[in-house]
Amino acid sequence: MARPLRIDFPGARHHVLNRGARRAPIFATDEACNQFVGVVAATVERFEINLHGYALMPNHYHLMVESCRGNLSAAMKYFGGRVTQLLNLGGHDGPVFRGRFTNCLVSDDAYWQHLLLYLHLNPVKAGLVRTADDALWTSHRAYSGLSPTPSWLTVAELLEAYGTRAAYRIAMNEMRIGARQAPEGFDPARLWTPPDSKPAVRAARLSTRNTADAIADVSRVTGVPAEVLLRPPRGPRRHLPATDLAAWWLTRSAEITQADAGELLGGRCATTVSRRVQRTRSSRDPRLLRWRLELDDGSA
Repeated sequence: MARPLRIDFPGARHHVLNRGARRAPIFATDEACNQFVGVVAATVERFEINLHGYALMPNHYHLMVESCRGNLSAAMKYFGGRVTQLLNLGGHDGPVFRGRFTNCLVSDDAYWQHLLLYLHLNPVKAGLVRTADDALWTSHRAYSGLSPTPSWLTVAELLEAYGTRAAYRIAMNEMRIGARQAPEGFDPARLWTPPDSKPAVRAARLSTRNTADAIADVSRVTGVPAEVLLRPPRGPRRHLPATDLAAWWLTRSAEITQADAGELLGGRCATTVSRRVQRTRSSRDPRLLRWRLELDDGSA
């Protein structure tokens, strides 16, 4: 399920989207669309990110981004500034986007695969084209084999998940006719506003760099992937020592509240985080002791 948080780390997968200011059409011409694609290509190369899918609409865009170096914010800052510069040179006047881009962290494979289909059907649902094959400004034609795959677009991983291009096209048709069930947590009506609005507001107050660094530190010393640390608990008794360590290290190094740490760690309450912090402080578990020493010594 996508987490409505701005935290980033190496290997994180994000659904990134933004609208034109006042929802005005900003990509209404082929020239503007070509400029957008050019900036996408430059951003992928410059910041070493992987772009797995995209859909460009007249007044908004969707990107499926894998942040290989944990530098999503820097990449999108460059991207937004460059697009704005080019469009203003072409005659647009004033702000291009409504504000900061929106991004949701996606850790669930089924959600990630379904998101690709949803993006590719955007122009069809909007009545801009009759079929996805007719859409020139999405990644669908590359996935279908109708157009060459540009060097800046990564299609191999999701094609492997579907099996073949033919299987991908079958999935697209099932999605189009409503025969394909959406995974848990996928709500098209709320993509722009994450479903957990309160955690999202809290998360926006956090220092992305500090929290991302803290999670990356814990991941390095424990060997537990960051996405596992951030995953919501499955079952009331699920316990992971690395999550105890993450709760302690977030409140210690990133200096955030226990409530905010809980939201980052899969929506746990402040009381649960408090117990995890105390457990880490008092534990005689050799692993936790070793991990704490490595973090405190700065060797992470």
